[in-house]
Amino acid sequence: AQLGLLLLCVSIGAVAGLPLSGPIVQRLGARRAVLAGSVSVGLGLAGMGIGLLAASVPLVAPSMVFVGLGMGVWDVAMNVQGADVERRLERSLMPRLHAAFSVGTVTGAGVGALCAAVGIPLAVQVLVVAMLAPVSMALAVPHFLPSHLTDPSSEGSPRASALTAWREPRTLAIGLMVLGFAFTEGSANDWMAVAMVDGYGTSETVGALAFGIFVTAMTIGRLLGGTLLERFGRVPVLRGTAAVGLVGLLLVLLGGSAPV
Repeated sequence: AQLGLLLLCVSIGAVAGLPLSGPIVQRLGARRAVLAGSVSVGLGLAGMGIGLLAASVPLVAPSMVFVGLGMGVWDVAMNVQGADVERRLERSLMPRLHAAFSVGTVTGAGVGALCAAVGIPLAVQVLVVAMLAPVSMALAVPHFLPSHLTDPSSEGSPRASALTAWREPRTLAIGLMVLGFAFTEGSANDWMAVAMVDGYGTSETVGALAFGIFVTAMTIGRLLGGTLLERFGRVPVLRGTAAVGLVGLLLVLLGGSAPV
């Protein structure tokens, strides 16, 4: 229950960051928005690492809010940039961009499993990532498209109110769909390793490897996503992958053994 409340702090930050991300991207551009998000994540992770060393929940909790806030902002900003690149190339590219994102999660899971196996303290791992996150983003964002190319106002389109978008039924339908998918994926991201250790009685190393299997499968799906979209279309692929996700979820919950 306490772990759930701590993880809720990340969600609080993300929920705050997501609605702010649109105005931030519009005002600063995707490049600066991603960089600002990475600084927030870096500061939050640094606070978490210090909180782990001091065994201080009051320090870790607000730090996790900063992590969620930065992730919420940079997630939207990088997708805005990716969508613009995809639109200019006139081909399905977003699944492959998300696959590249997933390669990072697989790498992180592998590093985490290795660190757990050799006994590197969690606080050290978190502090190292706290330094790497903003530095790696600072190296990446100069390769983004120039801000004036991604700013809708540069093309003469009016700046519609956010409330106007939410009165559009399709926006509400997409929001409900994303809520369901994000709830499932977010639960796996937060709880997969814990479920393996506490629910199936495995070691922490196996728990990290199980999370690695999850994100590896996601990477494969994203690598194949573009080809599937081009061949079958978005709606059939969406329905089919939702069904596959439901089967996998039921196997995790009801499979009864770690190998399953």
